[in-house]
Amino acid sequence: MDKLSDDEIVSILSGEVEDSSSFIDSEISTQRERSMEYFYGEPFGNEEDGRSQVVVTDVQDTIMWMMPSLMRIFTSGKDVVRFTPEGPEDVQIAEQATNYVNHVFYKQNNGFDILYNFFFDALLQKVGIVKHYWEDITKTTTESYEKLTEQEFSLISEDEELEILEHTEDVTVIEVPDPQTGELVQVEDIKHDVTFSRTKMSGKVTIDNIPPEEFLINRGAKSLEDFRFVCHRSHKTRTELIEMGFDEELVEGLASSGSSVDGLTTSQEYMARHAYDSTNQIDTRSVVRSEDTVEVFESYTKLDLEDTGVGVLYKVIHSGNEMLEMEPVDTIPFSSICPIPIPHKFYGLSVAETVEDIQLVRSTLTRNLLDNMYLANNGRFQVVEGQVNIDDLLTNRPGGIVRTRSPNALQPIQTPALQQYSFEMLDYWDKLKAGRTGVNGATQGLPADVLKSHVTQGAVQGALSNAQGRVELIARVFADTGVKSMFKNIYNLVQRYEDSKKVMRLNNAYYEVDPSSWKEDLDVSVEVGLGYGDQDVRLNNLSSFSALIEKVATQTDNMVSPQNIYNLVKELGAEMGIKNADQFISQPEPVEPPPPSPQDILAQAQAQALTMEAETSRMEAQVKASELEIKAGKLELERLELENNINIKKEELKLKGVELGFEMSSGQNVKA
Repeated sequence: MDKLSDDEIVSILSGEVEDSSSFIDSEISTQRERSMEYFYGEPFGNEEDGRSQVVVTDVQDTIMWMMPSLMRIFTSGKDVVRFTPEGPEDVQIAEQATNYVNHVFYKQNNGFDILYNFFFDALLQKVGIVKHYWEDITKTTTESYEKLTEQEFSLISEDEELEILEHTEDVTVIEVPDPQTGELVQVEDIKHDVTFSRTKMSGKVTIDNIPPEEFLINRGAKSLEDFRFVCHRSHKTRTELIEMGFDEELVEGLASSGSSVDGLTTSQEYMARHAYDSTNQIDTRSVVRSEDTVEVFESYTKLDLEDTGVGVLYKVIHSGNEMLEMEPVDTIPFSSICPIPIPHKFYGLSVAETVEDIQLVRSTLTRNLLDNMYLANNGRFQVVEGQVNIDDLLTNRPGGIVRTRSPNALQPIQTPALQQYSFEMLDYWDKLKAGRTGVNGATQGLPADVLKSHVTQGAVQGALSNAQGRVELIARVFADTGVKSMFKNIYNLVQRYEDSKKVMRLNNAYYEVDPSSWKEDLDVSVEVGLGYGDQDVRLNNLSSFSALIEKVATQTDNMVSPQNIYNLVKELGAEMGIKNADQFISQPEPVEPPPPSPQDILAQAQAQALTMEAETSRMEAQVKASELEIKAGKLELERLELENNINIKKEELKLKGVELGFEMSSGQNVKA
């Protein structure tokens, strides 16, 4: 096969974009649009004039009840994640990685906002998407200096980060004494006024929340590990594209977003998100052409460009029919979460979808109840035509009169009284919502009647645990999917691109870390057990354990060390939410062992003497054994030598017998 051209690759990717966007924009976006409208409490479209049009915001209430619990679960501890070593040699690296990766997440990026938007998108719009990548940063500043000497100017000019923008010399003639003659001589005094531009190159891990409508994945994909095509579609200005390093002439030839049908500006969920405050119109055109927006696609797919039969993952940035960049990559820079995942599907269910029908029913019931109250207070009347002054009847004011010609000319039409089951229906649907989402009054705090009654702590904790199970399950799903993936990718980016040692401030102390020395991959575990009453239970357990430790320490001398006490206090502080416990308690210094007593010294000397004596005896025995082996070897050599001499003599005798002509006949004895 011939190698694919750029136009053919863009054509293939454009087909993937069209197929995935048609599926998402027609099916998924419709569902997410409805969820957004329910969250805002928009009218359902079935309202009637003159009747109640109230909308109960169950979707909004449920999500906003869940968010504090989820944020507390993930952010109440010192670290969102903790890296676990694979072997004893990885303990120090795992500790460094834990501290530095959390530093990158919270300090170099706004970690709290990232988690909040990540979780909010998932609860409301099926999935939350984050993008993590290494961003090269070029920072240029201007520095001006005046009245520099020749030496100062020369020294500053040697700085490779500085580039001269403006330079002027001020030459004056001054008289100075000659060091040899002492006479005044005239010399030139040169002063430099100079303006430099300083350019610093650096980089960092950047984490962005991606609006769900900007993320595309092929129809039928099961997960981000099992995909054929993934794409991030977004708007970029021409200036941004040029700053990213793309050819200026190529960028100028790209079509503006407003000149064609734009999938983002016409997205249903985008329109629903911004229609609430009328911000749903993207200003795609600018007076300055450089600020025109262009729709850009960053696609990831496997291509067999070398005709080897094996596809390689490529990142391709394209806009319209033009390819801007193409390079092979190892992984895709996305992580996703879904609160209610459905096996073998990328898009599961959002929490909003489980409450939408309840919001519709409860809103309808509430409207009917309000209509009933309105009619009870301002009911309808039966009048005899021509017997009642209609203007008086329509003017409804306290103490007002209605003129009639007959006592029976005006009769109120009775409105049926509200029955108790009407309110019970509202309570029924409220309980149904609690069963679906795990959000109810018990998760927000104990009611007064429970606090006043004699309820055991175990019973209260059991009730809270049951109510919190659904939210805790969602937290566990978030932790083991998108959050874990996000932090593993942060680790890999830091390990790959950080090429120098870094100094990090942690707990008011400075630590040096070297990401370039880390292993290529480490296991990561996400701490999500500190939510709701679990933290109080752990704190109570630690308090009981500390009392036990105190009791043991008073009864024994060698079971509890200062280091053990320090570790216990630090753990208690972490459970209480005190992240900088080292400010209040210092790690104990290593305890030097007490000097040995004279008895110990004597015993040690005796033991050493016995050891030396035994060692001397052993060595003497070895020497004697060696001597015996040498003697045995000499005797063996002498025996072999004697035997060899005898054999030689025999051969000599045989030769002499042949020379003398002796012959032996049978039965004849010859004596030698």
